[in-house]
Amino acid sequence: MENVRIIILITASILILFGYLRFITDEHGNINLNNYRFTGGLGLVIGGLLEGTRDLCSFDISKNGLSALAMYTGGLLFYIGFTF
Repeated sequence: MENVRIIILITASILILFGYLRFITDEHGNINLNNYRFTGGLGLVIGGLLEGTRDLCSFDISKNGLSALAMYTGGLLFYIGFTF
């Protein structure tokens, strides 16, 4: 049972990291270090998460929608992994 829990937590970490990195990169895959240096791109992540949530609610699968879905799924898996 402990192995399943570890696999769930690792999967959750990967999903959250995937969503986070998709939010802070530009269309060429580069990270703007001026935004990233002091805040970790927190404004980009929160803005992208809100926009992605709006896209998901309107059933539109966009880049931000996919990233938001990955972060929500990762959060849900963290909850499941730490609860059970």
